[in-house]
Amino acid sequence: MRRFNFFLIACVFTLVAVRSSIACTCAPPQNATQELKLATAVFSGKVLEVKRHKQSADLFANVEVVFEVEKVWKGVDEKTVTIFTSSQSSACGYRFKEGRTYLVYAHGIAEGRLATSICSRTTSLKDAREDLKELGTGKGIAEEGPEKLRTWRLVRIKEIIAK
Repeated sequence: MRRFNFFLIACVFTLVAVRSSIACTCAPPQNATQELKLATAVFSGKVLEVKRHKQSADLFANVEVVFEVEKVWKGVDEKTVTIFTSSQSSACGYRFKEGRTYLVYAHGIAEGRLATSICSRTTSLKDAREDLKELGTGKGIAEEGPEKLRTWRLVRIKEIIAK
């Protein structure tokens, strides 16, 4: 009977240890102003598309989310932007849904991409009142006119030449 009790306690301990080792653990979030300073990009936008990449080498960025940008507080100057996150909540992935609008706090990752997680202040726009009050109104993205298109072409040409 003693051996059975010891075995039972050992199994429970192992299950608890394994479960906590695969869970996402986040540091407490800072206020919106502090997170704005730390983030690479902060914007609100509507999810146009969610793409899951099953063969991705990066577990923490195997979901690609395309947004139509509405307001910007930092780091975005295009009408659409792509953000990466994990498909797994145990890897802190954020579950975006197509057609919904979010306030996104993103950080730069490899290859100049942007990523977010459940550890950031990213939230649905309807739940972001406190953040929006602290951040202010944000800026709209200017429609692409001839000057913006010309600038984009010059940047793109420089990128191609640099390769």
